[in-house]
Amino acid sequence: MTDIPFDDELSEEERAQLAAFLDDPAVWEEPSMEDEDAIVAAILAETSTAGSTAPTIAPVPEAEPVLQQVRQPVTGELPDNVIPISRSRRWLSSAAAGVAAAVMVIAGFAFVTRSEDPEGVLLALEGTDLAPSATAEASIAPLRSGTRIILDVSGLPPAEPGTYYEAWMRKDAAVGVSAGTFHLRGGDGAIELWSGVLPADYPLITVTIQNEAQSESSGVVVLKGLLDPADFDG
Repeated sequence: MTDIPFDDELSEEERAQLAAFLDDPAVWEEPSMEDEDAIVAAILAETSTAGSTAPTIAPVPEAEPVLQQVRQPVTGELPDNVIPISRSRRWLSSAAAGVAAAVMVIAGFAFVTRSEDPEGVLLALEGTDLAPSATAEASIAPLRSGTRIILDVSGLPPAEPGTYYEAWMRKDAAVGVSAGTFHLRGGDGAIELWSGVLPADYPLITVTIQNEAQSESSGVVVLKGLLDPADFDG
């Protein structure tokens, strides 16, 4: 490769020619668009006369509209069909929360549905001589899982510490099955009780006061009521 000679290596004649060339104003004129068009036309014409075919450049396919819009600088609001990442995440979070809430609602509805039982037979219980001011109303419903009793008590004093109340379903004075216990230390109100026997077979409902050490009925009855077995036929 030959190095280009510097100024101090040129001859006097070469320096004069170079100076004359640089002094020519035509050298410093910018080419016009017409000149460029003429050059391109000349190249194409020369290629055509040489029997060559100009290379075909395949047009670049247009990108999908969404992609084009994503590539555009984000200045102000995005197009309607472009969802910002932050907004999409919020939407996903809201959707998840919405699905979670829907699951909770469905679960809650199922729970409520299971808790809603057919209307039971209402039975009024009266206080004995041990609790003459006490009364109660029992809603008794035989269900698939057992007999459910909602006992709404009033006028019965709270059980003393060391004692409690126990509800019974009895076939007679000698045969009975416990339906659950309670104490009423928080005041009167509805109590949910369950028993594993049928009211048609055990129609006598009683409430006794028990000592915590007792496992059998104390026989000390404070509330009592008698069902009509015919109410549970069929």
